Amino acid sequence: MGDPLGALRFAKQSLKSNCSCMIVEPMANDKIEDNLNMVGRIYYSASSKVCVPNSLADKGIALGAQAGEQRIRNLALEAGFTKFRRTTQTPFNIVYEAK
Repeated sequence: MGDPLGALRFAKQSLKSNCSCMIVEPMANDKIEDNLNMVGRIYYSASSKVCVPNSLADKGIALGAQAGEQRIRNLALEAGFTKFRRTTQTPFNIVYEAK
């Protein structure tokens, strides 16, 4: 996604005041060393070949597929959400809720 902050801002303005935005992201931890496992290596490869170039082509922030929870939280808060939490996870994805 070229502009994740813009997408979150659009979601925020589109929601009623008591609604949530669910954010589904690839499984990624905040520290690089915590992502050096089989899934993380695959996601870093895909991110380098697909996600980052696509974002750069859109003049985006090149967040990539391994942003980590803190980076996603910061984007959600910058977009105007006031609450953020991890709702669930699998070995492949994390689901966050922004309110």
